[in-house]
Order: sequence, then C-alpha cells, then structure tokens
Amino acid sequence: MVKRCILIFVAMCVVLFITDCGKEKKATWTIIAYMDGNNNLDISQNNTSFVISDAQEMETVGSSEDVEIIAMVSSLKKGGIAKYYHIEKFTNELPDSLSSPVLENLGTKDMSDKQTLKDFLVYARDKYPAEHYLLIVDDHGGGWRGSCSDEQNGAGGLMSMPDMKVALDTFKFDIICFHCCLMSMAEVAYELKERSDYLVASEFTMPMQSILGTSKWLSALVANPDITPEELSKSIVEGVYNTANEKQKICHMAACNLQLVSALGSKVSALGNNLVTETGSYWNEVLDAFNQTHYTEYDDPAFVDLREFAKKIQQEPNLKNINLIYNAAQEVIDAINSTVVMTMTNATGLTRGGLTIHLPYSTALFDSTNYVKISWASTNWHSFLSTFIASCGGGGGDLTVSGVVNWPGHSLSNYCIAFLDTSHTNTIWPVGIVSVNPSTGAYTISYPLSAPLEAYVEAFDDVNNNGYIDTGEGLGYWDANGNGNWDDMVTFQPGQTVNNANITLFTVSKRQGTAGWQRN
Repeated sequence: MVKRCILIFVAMCVVLFITDCGKEKKATWTIIAYMDGNNNLDISQNNTSFVISDAQEMETVGSSEDVEIIAMVSSLKKGGIAKYYHIEKFTNELPDSLSSPVLENLGTKDMSDKQTLKDFLVYARDKYPAEHYLLIVDDHGGGWRGSCSDEQNGAGGLMSMPDMKVALDTFKFDIICFHCCLMSMAEVAYELKERSDYLVASEFTMPMQSILGTSKWLSALVANPDITPEELSKSIVEGVYNTANEKQKICHMAACNLQLVSALGSKVSALGNNLVTETGSYWNEVLDAFNQTHYTEYDDPAFVDLREFAKKIQQEPNLKNINLIYNAAQEVIDAINSTVVMTMTNATGLTRGGLTIHLPYSTALFDSTNYVKISWASTNWHSFLSTFIASCGGGGGDLTVSGVVNWPGHSLSNYCIAFLDTSHTNTIWPVGIVSVNPSTGAYTISYPLSAPLEAYVEAFDDVNNNGYIDTGEGLGYWDANGNGNWDDMVTFQPGQTVNNANITLFTVSKRQGTAGWQRN
C-alpha cells in the first residue's frame, strides 16, 4: 500500500512537470508598434522610408525573453503592403529593409482603418501575452483630430480618436506612446483614459527624422524588465529629449497619468463654464491671455499649452479679481501638475506644462461638428469655445502695435519708419510700414491678419531718404523680452492690440542693403 502511494505521488509529479514544461512563459513586456508608412513618411528620407528606419532602430536592440517586440509596418512604395514582424536584433540594415522575421503578410491594408489596428492588437496580444503592454503609434498626428494617415488605401484621412478608441475597446495598455505630431492634448488623453494607464506624446510638430530614441530606453528596458510603467514612461520622455538634442531637432515630450485625466476634465469644464458666466465685459482679457500663451512654428495655432493659458488668465487685471475664474484656473493648474508626471522640451523660452488644449480664435479653425464627437464633449469646453470665438468677432482682425521710437543723441528725421519684420533670418522683410512722428517718436501700425503672424517690431530712420540703411543712420527693434538681444520675434494674433512697443535706435556702423535689408 505504501509503495502504491509512492508510485502514484511520483506519477503525479511527472504529470505536473510535463504540464508545467508545456506552458508558454509570459513575457514581462510586449511592445506593439503600429508603424504606418502608407504616406509621405515612406519617401521623405532621400526617397527612403522614415518609418522603416524607425523599425530598424528597434532592431538595434531586438526582442528578449522578457521583452517581445511585435511591429506592423506598411510601405507606400510597395503598394501599401503591410506585414507583421517579430523584431529581433539586427544591425547595419540597408534603407527600406528589415531582417526581422515576417510573421504575417497582410497584403494591402488601410492603416487609417480602426479594424486594421484592432486586428493587429488582437494578434499581438494572443500570440505574445505579457504582464505589461506598450503600444507605439508611429505616423502623422493631428491632436484631437486623430492620427495614422493612409494615402495609398485610405484616401489620406486620419483615424479619428473615437475610431481609435473603438479599436482599443477590449484592451488596457500600461502605456500608449505616440511618435506623431501634436498628440499630447487634454482631448487625446481624455479619449484614451480607459484604454491605458499612461500617455507619452508631444505637444509639438515632431521632425520626420525619428527622435523616439528606442535604442536608449529599449536597451534599458531589456536590461531591467521589472521597471514600472511610470518609470518606463519617464524613460521614453528622456530618451526622446536626449535623441533630439543629439540630432539637433526641436522637441517636446510628456508622460501623463491617465488615471487622473477625469479629474482634469472636470476642472477644465469648471474653468470654461465660469469664463462664460463670469467674464462679463472682459472678453478682451481672455483674448489677451490667449495671445500671451506661447505659440511657435512647432505648434498648431489653435492648440495652446493648457497650464500656461490658465496662468495667463490669472494674470489679467480684471479676471484675476473674479474669484470663480481665478480659483477655477488654479484648480486646472493643480490638476495638470498632478496628471503630468514628466514634461521636457529643448525649445528655449517656451513653457510646456505637458498638455495642450484646443483653443481656436476663429470659426475657420473650429471644426465643431467633429469636435463634439470626441469624449471631451462631456466637459462642455466646446460651448466656451463658441462664446470665445464670437467675442473675437468670429475670425480675423487688424493687429495694432503702437509705441515710441527714440534715437539717443539724435533727432528723428521726417523719413523715420516703423514696421513689422517677418523674416526669420538677418535679412529684413518689412510689412505694415508706417511713418513715425518725428517730433514725438510715436507710431501706430495697423495690419490686417486672418491667421497668426510671427514678426519683429522694428524702426529705421532713413535720414537721406534713399531707401538704403547707410552708415550713420538709425536702426532698432522692440526688445520684447527685455534681454538686450535682437531675438524678439513675437507671434501676433488677429485682432490683437499691443501698446508700449517702444524702440531704441542705434547708429549703423556700415552700409547695408535695400528691401531685404540686413540687420548687421
């Protein structure tokens, strides 16, 4: 009897051992990369693919026992063919080639179709189960409007955020990372808050050249797969920042805790509602707060940094004294600071709280029909936008800039002018030229705008009235940032009024040119 029990016990152990050996070990992380090359990203790197080069960067590290990397890569040049790859370690790849094994050849697929994304996610999850999942979306982006354009099979349109949410409806990711433009938005975060714990994305227009930095943070993940999702999110942000610096590209990247986005939406809702009900006759101050919130060529003009906008509202002379508005703005600031776990940019002088928000100043920039289809509509922010746009006159308007020109040790001649310089180089391209009052130095530029304009405010005393900047004549600029350097390009908005743009002229030491004048 004892012998039989021992035999049964041994047999059970053998069965358990065989069963355990038959189990497939779960990876710690599965990285799922949706890499859409069915657009100009496939031909813009000297007629080679930026998207495939992004996948090649992942190959420099490759999958490991604990970190599996599954990529869906499509190619415009190959007729929109899409394939699933198991990314393994390969170096020294030639352009447009991947050595990693192909798991599936899908043929032509519309990468902007939510079903294409969903099918890939189901495949990757079922074939490569893991404790944690990171989704990378690698393509073009349009903020709340969506991402992933397909010029071959999808007529060039984006996958909308509601469609992306549907594609992800049975998934919960630890991190969703967009290597796409403009996706670090409150509206995007709100759409994905039930589909992921963290969002990693950029407020900026990103360079076509990859700055995702996978060779940095992926190496660290393979070395330490037990890293937490928040730590990995931060590592990606730092990897993007360091890679952009190495490649001399301007960047922003932020990591946001999506579990706190519902609270942020509530605070933004309260700010919008209080601005509508409490602003009264001070809508010009709301516009001024918008105008004072940074916009650069790296942003969409209708997307503003949410934290900075709230801070500017608190600084307006009358709005800051309205408790309901001031306190609502502070609660938005506090919620942003809690939600954004890391934000980094190398764009000097541009504050970036981590999330933008849609704030169009004209009906032409406000696609209200589609905006109310996203989940963010529940915050009622769209209602505030309608009121704000109406307060701006619904569209463009004249930019007005005024101030006083002063030339130390000299009287102004009858040929002194002030103007807006729209050049981004040392060459001056003047618009909105007006005469300066030679007695008082006063000037007022009124210039019609239908969209934001980047310009310096400058003055030139053409003493001999010959159209040249000659030796001994006066030239100067409005030192808008007060640092004494000629680096004061300002983004002006339609309808904006700027006072006290005072200009001090210096005496030119050598002759320059005419239109297309040189500053130095």
